[in-house]
Amino acid sequence: MRERDPYLLPLFLSAILAALFGVVAIAQTDSWWVAGAAVVALILLMLAIVLDVTGSTHTGAFERVLVVTSEPLPAKQVLDAVARQTGSTPSAAGLGVMVVSPEDYYEAARRAEGETVASLRRASVKATGHVGDHDAARAVADALVLFPADRVLVFAHPRDAAAHRTAFASNVAGRPVSIVDARPVRRVPIA
Repeated sequence: MRERDPYLLPLFLSAILAALFGVVAIAQTDSWWVAGAAVVALILLMLAIVLDVTGSTHTGAFERVLVVTSEPLPAKQVLDAVARQTGSTPSAAGLGVMVVSPEDYYEAARRAEGETVASLRRASVKATGHVGDHDAARAVADALVLFPADRVLVFAHPRDAAAHRTAFASNVAGRPVSIVDARPVRRVPIA
């Protein structure tokens, strides 16, 4: 979920107070066009703050997902997995993803992280990533310090799924962890 800035309400109240004093001061000078401009500016400022506070500029909740992978993933595979786990199709504007690739071999991990992030960005998803510790559980714990995700998706091949289930035990730091099949989805053409 989207976190709110605790300073928005005091900023909002301060803006109203400053604008009221400004309007009174301008009104004393008999420059009504300046007072009108100040009122319009105040209305625009309040509207911007109210929209940010209520989150009405977003069409849905903001979901933060930590993706763990040791191979490059296409954006569609990640987005499909997020949709299956959340029960709804995420919008690119309502999704933030951090890709973590555990460092078994640095070059391969860097490639997996970089290509997955690039694919997500091409799909207009806010994405970042880094190469993490060679131990996937430690890599996830470290990443959650930098990126407080709502959920963790671990992309693994079926042969590694049992080991990941044992390592993650259904949640990490109170966040749900899902093991997702990392094999690419193969489409069979209909003849």
